[in-house]
Amino acid sequence: MKLRIWMFCTICIGLACTAFADTLHLKNGQVITGTFLGRSSAGVQFQGPDGTSRIYPSGDVDSLTFAPLPPPPPPPPAPPQVMVPAGTVLFVRMVDGLDTSSAYTGQMFSATLSSNLAANGSVVAYAGTTVYGQVVEANSAGRAAGKSQLKVQLTQIIINGTAIPIITDVFDTEGKSSGKRSAKRLLGGAGLGAAIGAIAGNAGMGAAIGAVAGGVGSVAQKGDQVQIPSEAQLSFTLQQPVMLPAVQ
Repeated sequence: MKLRIWMFCTICIGLACTAFADTLHLKNGQVITGTFLGRSSAGVQFQGPDGTSRIYPSGDVDSLTFAPLPPPPPPPPAPPQVMVPAGTVLFVRMVDGLDTSSAYTGQMFSATLSSNLAANGSVVAYAGTTVYGQVVEANSAGRAAGKSQLKVQLTQIIINGTAIPIITDVFDTEGKSSGKRSAKRLLGGAGLGAAIGAIAGNAGMGAAIGAVAGGVGSVAQKGDQVQIPSEAQLSFTLQQPVMLPAVQ
């Protein structure tokens, strides 16, 4: 009984190998299954089922049949998607600085996340993840009457090399009167640390983050112009939910 089972398994394995093997037909009637290795002036190089490679003169070869290509492996499963709800706060550190003396509407800028972005118990982006934004409006007191004003918002987050559109509220600051408004929207130093700590439910952690971030730049008034320098830390709030893959 065991011998029959062994023979059956051997035949099945042989048939499986044959199904994906090249076949060399010689004019003397011999049929060899294996792998075609190439053709040259010397003949056809073919590897037989025993693993031995031989060159058969072209005059001895009647035909050559190629095995079908094996099916491609199935694609890896897609990572689970997480819905990041509207109202989620993104803390970012500016990479590109902006100045009303040179900024223009539609200008793109880059920043990075200052803290992990999480939703529904899953992390969807680590601190340091690149985000992009756009200048919504830029007015310079030197180019037009009135106060300098700079409005910016985030438009994309880069996940696994893919830019995913996002819609946030607008950070709005204007010259000569940006103090109160900026205090609500700009988070630098201890303010940023306290906010992150509050979201994480750890006030001590927030204080530690604040101590580290204490020297970070903030929105500045320079003459008639308003600046958001590189390294300034801002907060934006998602206005619409977005689906992002959970970090594996």
